[in-house]
Amino acid sequence: MRIRTQIVATLFSAVALIGLVGGVAIVSQISLTKSVALAEATSVARQLAETIAFRASDAPRSLFERPDALREFVTLQHGRSKRDLVIVDKNKVIFADVPGEEQNIGTTFDYDPGNEIARTIDDGVPRNFVEASADVADPIDLVAVPIEDAPGKIVGAVLFEYTPLLRAAQQRTNDMLWLVGLCTAAAVLIAAASAFLLLRGFSKGLAGLNRGIESLARGDAGARIGRTSDDEFGQLAQGFDTMASEIEASRAQLVDQKAYIEDIVQTVAEGIAVIDGKGQVVSVNPAAAEIIGRRSDKVVGQDWQSALDIRGPSGDKPASGASPVELAMTTGRRHQNEVRLAKPDGTSLPVVVSCNPLNRADGGIVLTLSDISDLRSAERAVHDRAEELARLNRELKETSAATTRLVKLGELLQACVTFREAFSVVGSAMPDFFGGLSGTVHLTSASRNLVEEMAHWGTIRSSVGQFGPEDCWALRRGQEHVAGPGMLTPRCNHITENGGRGYVCMPLAAQGETLGILHLCEPNAVDKPEWLAERQQILRGVVDTLALALANLRLRETLRQQSIRDPNTGLYNRRYLEETSSRELRRLERAEQPLTLIMLDVDHFKQFNDTFGHEAGDLVLKQVAATLVDHVRESDVVSRYGGEEFALMMPGTSLADGADRAEALRKAIKQLHVTHRGRTLGTITASFGVAAFPELGASWAEIVNAADRALYQAKAEGRDRVIAGAGLARVEQQKPKLTKSVA
Repeated sequence: MRIRTQIVATLFSAVALIGLVGGVAIVSQISLTKSVALAEATSVARQLAETIAFRASDAPRSLFERPDALREFVTLQHGRSKRDLVIVDKNKVIFADVPGEEQNIGTTFDYDPGNEIARTIDDGVPRNFVEASADVADPIDLVAVPIEDAPGKIVGAVLFEYTPLLRAAQQRTNDMLWLVGLCTAAAVLIAAASAFLLLRGFSKGLAGLNRGIESLARGDAGARIGRTSDDEFGQLAQGFDTMASEIEASRAQLVDQKAYIEDIVQTVAEGIAVIDGKGQVVSVNPAAAEIIGRRSDKVVGQDWQSALDIRGPSGDKPASGASPVELAMTTGRRHQNEVRLAKPDGTSLPVVVSCNPLNRADGGIVLTLSDISDLRSAERAVHDRAEELARLNRELKETSAATTRLVKLGELLQACVTFREAFSVVGSAMPDFFGGLSGTVHLTSASRNLVEEMAHWGTIRSSVGQFGPEDCWALRRGQEHVAGPGMLTPRCNHITENGGRGYVCMPLAAQGETLGILHLCEPNAVDKPEWLAERQQILRGVVDTLALALANLRLRETLRQQSIRDPNTGLYNRRYLEETSSRELRRLERAEQPLTLIMLDVDHFKQFNDTFGHEAGDLVLKQVAATLVDHVRESDVVSRYGGEEFALMMPGTSLADGADRAEALRKAIKQLHVTHRGRTLGTITASFGVAAFPELGASWAEIVNAADRALYQAKAEGRDRVIAGAGLARVEQQKPKLTKSVA
């Protein structure tokens, strides 16, 4: 590019830079003003949302729960700010609108192009959008802010207009644009004047230099400029004249050297460099210049040690006098070696150097350079491929071993019967999967309000044992949560240390249910930034296997409870009682201890159903069941035997003590006062039959038959009484009332 063109381009670049700076200032101002306007609107909308959701002590319901009051509130706010204000519920149905837009109440707000309102209601993050409505002549900028009725419970959103603030920002930007335009025009005028003056001075100086250079190019070695001015062009003219004189003096020598070098170049096809007896590079051919990495004119005339950076095959500099060039020059014999030639750009090239002495009086050598980089590259490619195959083989073996361990873990977990067994397996197996890491498995309680530690491994406890589900980001978001040094993600509230440790929480989800989390901790996360990526695949497999096993265990536990529990009263059913009784009888027989069975039946239960309905009858059964549970020991088994009949098995209790317990239960049931839908159901009584092992039977069937006969006898004698054994003396109802602590 000509100097004149460069000057013009430079000045125009300065003008463009001024315009660019002005444009950046305008764009920055627009962006800043929009951000300020949006931030102000969001703040106001948040205050409105908090006011709408606020519950005062004298008004337990919020404005959102009082539509009329909410609409009055919207009208008042619109009158103050003169801005659109719309309240929608969680389904985007308009709950309140400004005066004049009441017909929109009850309709769905569908004017957010990107469904920003629904997304805000879903995740609680405020969003802004332009109302896309054909009924609005000018676009309206709105910001959507969630209304939280309780922490984490979003019931709707506030839509608040901030168009006036944006319009004011645009007016300020337009004013600045005029100012920048005037400044740019002034800069252009100044640049044009400067360019004219600079070009005028350069034209005079360059004209003389161009004439001299053109003459020299035509072969006129006697061409001179002769300018004697004191400026830079005068100094250039003097230097040119000196150079022309030197060229003219050495022209004859150059002709001889040219013929000499051309003869050598014609005889050798590889990279060639000629070095004279003084160690100066006399000539290089294009191939040699390319191998050296420098232009020929930057090499010729230089000392060979400054032009050629020859190193050993390993990249080290050779000892003094040990390079092939030095050996050839000192011994006068041919030397050939494989070396590395360092280039000016910092790279190096494997080269075979052949140094052949010249048969001249002043000495010198011909240096032949053969590039073998392609050969070495092929060797490296083969070596790298072999290493890659070895690495892949190692990874395959590791993956296979991990898969085998994972399959074994799944088999062990599937064989577990209880959660205690499962978590014992997890605690012993996890170090094999995650060596060097500490971790825990936390399980969500049945009430969903607590997450408890069930298994731990490693030397570090980075999580508390119990916490709420909201304290873990993984449970909140339903996905993996990673935090540690250098990461912007927040730490969970259940983490006990905020130093240089890194951790990951993985939700244990299966069959559409989140059962808990798997927590891993790396104490040296600062020194091991890739600690999680190395274990990501096996971590996914462990989480999926563990989640499925826990889900199956929970399902089996649920089915077991359903199979042994009565759904109406929550007591054990007849099946569980019969299964437990056989085991208890064998145990008590070995220990030579008694066992008492109490059978009771609610008197006149059919009358409750016929008079008050089956719902009232179910309530009576629940109250009787609750009374039985309140008056038994932990070792006793209370069950609903069928219909309105209950059974109570009391290990280690004699017949007499069992009769006393039955009498206490009879009195407690008689004292019940049950009301259903405002109506008193009357007095509830029950008949009791008591039998005991070994007095009235050696087997469970014999004991049940004896208790049934006693119960039938109590019914036959007028109900509301206790009979201890069929045909035995009945227990007097006037016995003193026993407490729960009676054995």
